Amino acid sequence: MPQRTTFDRHPKESPRCEVRDIPSGGYCEKPGTQRTIAGHLCEPHATQFKLEERIACWEAILRLIELLTKAARRRGKEDIVRLIQFEEAEAAAALARAHEDLKKAESEG
Repeated sequence: MPQRTTFDRHPKESPRCEVRDIPSGGYCEKPGTQRTIAGHLCEPHATQFKLEERIACWEAILRLIELLTKAARRRGKEDIVRLIQFEEAEAAAALARAHEDLKKAESEG
């Protein structure tokens, strides 16, 4: 798939979505209304890209939280560990929601 960063399309553009290898085979035939660095995407594929980006961000946040928790434990900062664990639970819930949203978008697209 093209790069994940999307931008709004220019009003006069209406190229075809550039996603290849869709489940039914071939190319996506929908108009590419969202521009990326590598090309144009239709609304459903742009939504999927945005959700994939969100998932990658939440996964990175969870890895950082894990590192912060280990560092706080090594220093004996259990009060900080408890605060970080609260943030970890919220990030894990957000990641789960993003995965659910992506599954829904993939089934609709």
